[in-house]
Amino acid sequence: MDITNYFIGLLTGVSVTAFFIGKELYKYYTKCTIQQKQLDRILKLNDKIKKLKNFKSKTTNFNVGA
Repeated sequence: MDITNYFIGLLTGVSVTAFFIGKELYKYYTKCTIQQKQLDRILKLNDKIKKLKNFKSKTTNFNVGA
């Protein structure tokens, strides 16, 4: 009977520990995923702004020269 209780307690402890470790890993994964998506959006927006500035500078150069 003692060995059965030992294995039940061991299994319960392992299950609870695995649950909390999995929970923390999931939080870390979602945090990193969200940050990566935000970084991608910012880089995309930055590229659009650079293209717009280059386009404006090219059009103003043509207007000034004419």
